[in-house]
Order: sequence, then structure tokens, then C-alpha cells
Amino acid sequence: MRYASTRGQAPILEYDDVLLAGLASDGGLYLPERWPQFSPADIRQMQGLNYSDLAVRVMAPFIGGRINTSEFETIVKTAYKNFSHDAVAPLK
Repeated sequence: MRYASTRGQAPILEYDDVLLAGLASDGGLYLPERWPQFSPADIRQMQGLNYSDLAVRVMAPFIGGRINTSEFETIVKTAYKNFSHDAVAPLK
């Protein structure tokens, strides 16, 4: 997954470079060159997933393989493990 600046003057970067860079060098925000797409079947398969598994499924395409899937799952599960609500971030 490659990311381009909203201002168009910064170099196009891969996920890990964008993660470390923050804002683009031209002051713009980095956005994916192409947005990941989920088919209706993909979305049906996401039903019933717990919060961290759903987060992994939704965020993984944005990483573009730059982090090993099992390592990414560990990162996400660790990030959410101390949330006290079953829904993690419930909508009210």
C-alpha cells in the first residue's frame, strides 16, 4: 500500500514510512493511493467478530504487507486488552 500527500508535493511512501513520518514533508496528510475495498461477502464474514479481530481485518489492507499478519494481530490485541467494556469502544 502506497500513500500520497494531499498536497501532491511529497514523495509517495509505503505504510511504515508514513507511520514514522506523520505529516508529509509538504505539510499535507498521507492518504492511500487506492482505498481498500470490501465486498458484501467480506463484510458478512466480519459479522460477529470481536473488536480486536474486526480491527485487524479492517486495518490490515492499509498496511500492505509491511507488518507480518500475526505480528499485527498481536499489536492490535495488546493495544485493546485493557479496555474494560466488552464492546471496547461502544457507541451511545
